[in-house]
Amino acid sequence: MNNKKIRVFLSRPNPFTKEQQYFIEKLKSTLDKYNIESITLQAKDYSPYESLTVLNEMIKRCYGMVILAFGHIYIQSGILKKGAVKNKNFFEAEEQSLDGKWITSSFCQIEGAMAISNNIPILIIKQKNLRIDGILKDDQKIVSVSDFTLENTSQIDFFFEKILEKEIYCWKKSLEKIFNKIEGKIV
Repeated sequence: MNNKKIRVFLSRPNPFTKEQQYFIEKLKSTLDKYNIESITLQAKDYSPYESLTVLNEMIKRCYGMVILAFGHIYIQSGILKKGAVKNKNFFEAEEQSLDGKWITSSFCQIEGAMAISNNIPILIIKQKNLRIDGILKDDQKIVSVSDFTLENTSQIDFFFEKILEKEIYCWKKSLEKIFNKIEGKIV
């Protein structure tokens, strides 16, 4: 067996609370325990003109992606499609309440779409009360884990121990298939 780490791209908003930072560090150490190395394009390295090219090249060099979708924008009171009239010809064509919902970073959507276009396994970890749209919607090809909270480190630890570690273990099997197929051909 190859001792080389399996490289994955970690898509996530920049942390702005201690609990978010704790979650990211715990996720990285858990991935490391499974011989998975995570890389991320840091905010300081983003440029409006070069970011997508750099992102795509980084993602192409990865065997999978983890999307950590924690809240970036909080909507205390809001409405999606205000005044919309239900129309069976259109998807979700009715007014919807966004009260108490979080929205993750748009880069989680962009980076996730790049992972799909590069046909690599995706693991999505979703915070409780997150608005689910785009890449965050459940799909048979994506491993998805929902409803973690960031109230305190004890709840984060519980989520990792009881839920997330099992999902990472299962997701790693699809990573290993791609990794072993590609690395096995490299002499």
